[in-house]
Amino acid sequence: MKKYFFLFIIFPLAGIFLQGCVQPNGSSPDKTVEKPLSDIRYAQGFAVFRKNGKTKVVVYNPWKKGKSILKTFILVHRHPQAGEIKVPLEQVAVFSSTQLNGLQMLGLLHRVTGISEARFLSNPLIKKRLAEGKTREMAAGGHYFIETILQQKPAAIFYSPFQGNTELPATLSSIPAIPYLDYTETDPLGRAEWIKFSALFFGKEKAADSIFGRIETKYLSLKKLTDSLRQRPSVFSGKFFNGQWFVPGGKSYMAQIFRDAGADYLWKNDPHVASIPLNFETVFQRAKAADYWRMTGSLGTLPSYAEIGSENKLYTHFKAFREHHIIYCNTRQTAYFERGAMAPQRILADFIKAFHPELLPRYQPVFYHLLK
Repeated sequence: MKKYFFLFIIFPLAGIFLQGCVQPNGSSPDKTVEKPLSDIRYAQGFAVFRKNGKTKVVVYNPWKKGKSILKTFILVHRHPQAGEIKVPLEQVAVFSSTQLNGLQMLGLLHRVTGISEARFLSNPLIKKRLAEGKTREMAAGGHYFIETILQQKPAAIFYSPFQGNTELPATLSSIPAIPYLDYTETDPLGRAEWIKFSALFFGKEKAADSIFGRIETKYLSLKKLTDSLRQRPSVFSGKFFNGQWFVPGGKSYMAQIFRDAGADYLWKNDPHVASIPLNFETVFQRAKAADYWRMTGSLGTLPSYAEIGSENKLYTHFKAFREHHIIYCNTRQTAYFERGAMAPQRILADFIKAFHPELLPRYQPVFYHLLK
C-alpha cells in the first residue's frame, strides 16, 4: 500500500496524458515573438510569451536534452480559433495532488470538478466538495472513468506525466490535456514557481506573482542565514527498501535544500538529478559516521527510535541513529507530497532548525522534525 501511495504522489495518475489542441510535439517556439509574458527566474520546465495579444505557453520535455518542446498552448480571452484555449477555464479536472494545493492558494478549488485517487487526498476542501457531489473522482488505480469524464465535460485535464506516456485515450481526445511537471524541477523555488503556470489558465497571474514573491523572499532570507557558515554537519537521506537504498542525486532538489540549509550532503558530488539505487553496504560505508539522517514515512505521529530500529536492526549502527539525529517527516500527517512543493521556505526552515537551531530559536517545524 505504501508503495502505491508513493507512486501516486510523485506521478499523480501518470496515465492521463497529453493531447493536441496545441502545436504538435517537437515544434519550436516562434522566434519572431520572443517577448516574455512574465519573469520566470527559477523554473526550467516552461516559458511564457506574447503574440498579437495572445499568450503562448511552452512546456519543455524534461526527458530530452536541450529545450525540446513537449507541448505548446495558445491562450486567448475571447473568440478562440482552432487549436486555441479560451481562458479563464471554468471547470477542470486536476490529476496532480501538488497542483491542487497551488490552486487552493489561488482561491480556485471551486473550479475543480474532477480529481483522481480520492482516497489518497487530504485536502479538506476537496473532501467537502466530493461529499457534496461538486467534485467527482474521475480516475483511480490507473483506470479512467471515461463516462464520468465525458458527463462532466471538464474544459481541460491537468496531469503529471512521466517518460514514455504521452497519449490520451481516443475517447477523450476532445479534452485538452495540460502537463504539470513541477516535480522535474531541481531548484526548490523552481517547483514553487509552477504556481505561475497554473495561474495562466485561470487569469490569476498577478495573484500568482504575489504568492511566489513572498515564498521567494522568505526562502532567500533563510538561505542567507547559512551562506557564511563554516561548520556544516554531514547528512544523508532515505531508507533501505526491497534490497535497494534510493539516494538523492547530487544535483537533485533535496541536495539543494541540504546545501541551502547549511549542511554537507554526502552525495553532493554525484552528477544525477534523480535518486540513484545503491546497496546497503555502499550507503553504510559512506554514511555510518554522518551527523544527520533525513527520513520520510508514516510511522505514527512522531515515531520512536525503537520503532525505526525495529524496521531494520542495521539502522542502529549509524551514528545519526545512535545520537538521535534523525530528521523525520510524516508524509501522511503533514500532507507533505501535496503541500511541500509550494512551501520550500518551510522545508528549508525545518532543516535549518535541525542543523543549526541557534539560527531559528523560536521556529516551530512544519514538515520535518528532529526526533528526540
